[in-house]
Amino acid sequence: MAALRQAGHPVMELAMEEPYALGGQIFRWEMATAVAGQRLGINPFDQPDVEAAKVLARQIVAAYRDQGKLPEETPAWSSADLDVFGDATSLRGFLAQAKAGEYVALQAYVAPTPEMDLALANLRLRIRDRYRLATTVGYGPRYLHSTGQLHKGDRGAGLFIQITATDPEDVPIPDEPGQSSSSITFGALKAAQAMGDRQALIGSGRRVIRLHFRGNLLRELERMTFDIKDELP
Repeated sequence: MAALRQAGHPVMELAMEEPYALGGQIFRWEMATAVAGQRLGINPFDQPDVEAAKVLARQIVAAYRDQGKLPEETPAWSSADLDVFGDATSLRGFLAQAKAGEYVALQAYVAPTPEMDLALANLRLRIRDRYRLATTVGYGPRYLHSTGQLHKGDRGAGLFIQITATDPEDVPIPDEPGQSSSSITFGALKAAQAMGDRQALIGSGRRVIRLHFRGNLLRELERMTFDIKDELP
């Protein structure tokens, strides 16, 4: 807190007499959000852009069930271990368009583990220090319920990096409880959600790149982090 004050950020400290008072604080700030939304002329209980991503994901799932495969995409650049989808052919090329005051969001559609947490944090911090930009990281698809509306409904200041990977193993989802028949797997569902959100971002005029890894994901993220030099642009 002291470091935040020294950096010039506004800081508010609230003292609670007991742990149960935390519930009251949660209610207070939920109410504050509703009041602030009314004053700003926005509806804090609506998330139309999140719903748009869900609609697109459902369409992709329906197509997968009909055709047995996901829609094909053509990468802008490929290697033995990596496919890059988007207008740029590399992460550094994508980040080169960033301007002061913008932010970078890492969207990782991979399995969360302590090792992955560390690898993503290292990449995020390297991007922050190299480009002097605010950075965030979240696991997909769960980040859609926390920052998904911001990503597509703000003033367009974000650069979005989707990270996907070939699943080492996949598990079918039963079409009905207790039945063995399945028309989609968990891996395909996750990929459909990533594709749906990427399409929604592009439809909202956002800048987005997808990095799809086929090899050792932790090793490739470490290499990519190392490749982003510390010098200022």
